[in-house]
Amino acid sequence: MEGLDRKTESLVFDKRTMTALYKIMEDLSIGYIDYPVSSGKESVVFKAFMKKKPVALKIFKISTIKFSTLEKYIYGDRRFEKERKDRSTRVFLWCRKEFINLQELHKAGVNAPIPIGYNKNVLVMQYLGSAKSPAPLLKNCDGDFDSLFKVIKNQMWTMYNKARLVHADLSEYNILVHKGKPYFIDVGQTVDRDHPSADEFLERDIFNICNFFRRKGVPADAKELLKFLNGEKVE
Repeated sequence: MEGLDRKTESLVFDKRTMTALYKIMEDLSIGYIDYPVSSGKESVVFKAFMKKKPVALKIFKISTIKFSTLEKYIYGDRRFEKERKDRSTRVFLWCRKEFINLQELHKAGVNAPIPIGYNKNVLVMQYLGSAKSPAPLLKNCDGDFDSLFKVIKNQMWTMYNKARLVHADLSEYNILVHKGKPYFIDVGQTVDRDHPSADEFLERDIFNICNFFRRKGVPADAKELLKFLNGEKVE
């Protein structure tokens, strides 16, 4: 297909992935896939162009994603209790789960990429960054960390109390800073508050965030943040 260049083809995606990719490119009028924005063992994100405007295109790798990793975030989430969860379709459910989580976060007012569409294991969402480069991860940022912590703390409150979701992998590696604002990303593993491991996941998120900001000189206390998330929001 025109618009699918060697950067994409060289990743040697399987036939199902290529079929899903062609389909979503056609359905959403994606004319060109540019360079990889990020790449990991489980997925790769490209900058792409939909009707000449940049979008982020995330492809979950069917061949390398660990199904044992997915299970603990899918089973127990009431929203997906009736879904088919066999090995052949679990990665497709994971992609759809991230799309739904992004929808719920956006609806609740949490800073996260706006979801645009998905097909099988291919997800299209808002591109965060400039014409020259993607938005940097929090871990690579310089700036007013006191202000960033306050915003992230309030975003966590909104996510937990309005969207009623727990990120379950929140850290400086899963937050982008775009135009001075933090955005939560990689929410495939995000679970609802009724998940049996939600409290454990929340405490882990809190530990990671507080640990990062303490290294930056911010007096971030995990016990205080947990109390804040479970109590009244204070601006």
